[in-house]
Amino acid sequence: MSQTVDNPLVNRSRLDWFVVSGPVGRRTYMIAGFSLALFKYAIEFFSVWWATGQIFTPIDFVNPWLSSKAPFLVDAPAAGIVWMLFTIPFVWIAVAMSVRRAADIGVTPWIGLLMLVPLLNLLVIAILASLPSGLLSVTPQQQAMEDLHRQQIANAFRPSEELDTPLVDRSDQTLGAAMLAIVAGCVTLTIVGMVSVWALEVYGFILFFSSPVVAGAVAGFTYNYRRKHSGASMFGMIVAMNIVSFFVMLLAGLDGAICLIMAFPMLGPLSFAGAIVGRALATARLRPGRDERPGMIASVIILPLCLALEPLDDHAPIHQVTTSIDIAASPDIVWNSVTHFPPIDAPLAWYFRAGIAAPLHATIDGHGVGAVRRCNFTTGTFVEPITAWHPGERLAFDVIDQPHPMREWSPFPHLHPPHLESGFVSRRGEFRLEPLPGGGTRLHGTTWYEIDVRPRLYWKSIADPMLHSIHRRVLEHIATQSEMN
Repeated sequence: MSQTVDNPLVNRSRLDWFVVSGPVGRRTYMIAGFSLALFKYAIEFFSVWWATGQIFTPIDFVNPWLSSKAPFLVDAPAAGIVWMLFTIPFVWIAVAMSVRRAADIGVTPWIGLLMLVPLLNLLVIAILASLPSGLLSVTPQQQAMEDLHRQQIANAFRPSEELDTPLVDRSDQTLGAAMLAIVAGCVTLTIVGMVSVWALEVYGFILFFSSPVVAGAVAGFTYNYRRKHSGASMFGMIVAMNIVSFFVMLLAGLDGAICLIMAFPMLGPLSFAGAIVGRALATARLRPGRDERPGMIASVIILPLCLALEPLDDHAPIHQVTTSIDIAASPDIVWNSVTHFPPIDAPLAWYFRAGIAAPLHATIDGHGVGAVRRCNFTTGTFVEPITAWHPGERLAFDVIDQPHPMREWSPFPHLHPPHLESGFVSRRGEFRLEPLPGGGTRLHGTTWYEIDVRPRLYWKSIADPMLHSIHRRVLEHIATQSEMN
């Protein structure tokens, strides 16, 4: 039986929560988890109440899907990224403590990485918090027999001339370990990507958050299995793994270059964080004498199966983006420019030339409610029935058909990843005219949209600036036309 010092209040620094080294007893795990959850909830409760006046309930807090937090961010959309950054240290502690708790019980510490799977993580917490230390640990006699068996297998497959072979240069060992680690990480990412994109057509939390951490852990474990490498060396290996994975996914047709580039600021740090965990699993010897490679293989197999949980996140909040501009013209003149929209002759910004859909011109067939507005973009035409027609005040419309939000860069000219169809969906739009003192007009352009690529808070932080850029191109064109009249 393992002897675990299980007093979270004695001889234990709180920084110990962040490291993946040494066992964690049941009592420590429960007290640390409960106190951190209570602290995090208190911060989020008072932040939401202060910023929006809404009540952030315990049910909202334990809801594992980040999208459920969106209704609390309507009045403070920029807070979504802050919320994610605030959550990351708690996720790290949860993973680190769970890895160590699993090892303390006697099972493979790779189970701790299941903390990264929504819903399943709640079950993992319950199990780890309930089982005693050393429940499944092997006795010294069992360990000795296991070591002898492993040594016999190694001797059976050892080349006869091995003793006469000079030692391999360490630089060659490092390069070989790095290449094997890169392959292992790429295989993990590709397997999850193929199941998620091709089989399920889901761009979910597991694809963009869980899988890079697990792939990084697999690569970090493989890289450090024979010999512990420096953090700088491992960082270089992870960068190489991400670059190779980028081209593998591109050539496999899993996605285009634009979305892969957008995802890299998230995938890179997450995979390196996973590599730190993987190195600890290889070098900290949380279960001395035990081979953790079967646990690693099991995690690579289990992760794609966890994708079946993604459809349970069916909460698709409507997001709103409003951009405004002041125009030196009366509301009547501005209204005429809104409803009679000539082609935009301003040059396209670099991000539009890179493939993001850009507005070109618009027409309206008919007059008043029931008329149909057609807004032409570089990727196709939005079809928008008019729902509100108040001359000089407000023009509103629904969106019943839309083109792709971008043109992907890909070796395959006809590649249409599923996210181009449903990842970003515009629901409705509006122009609102506000008279200003002195005869001017403040024109507000608003788009309501859904995003079905997760974590939504991350992709929303990309979608919102892009929508503002589209709005500005339209509003500045209307301003130019209005001020010329």
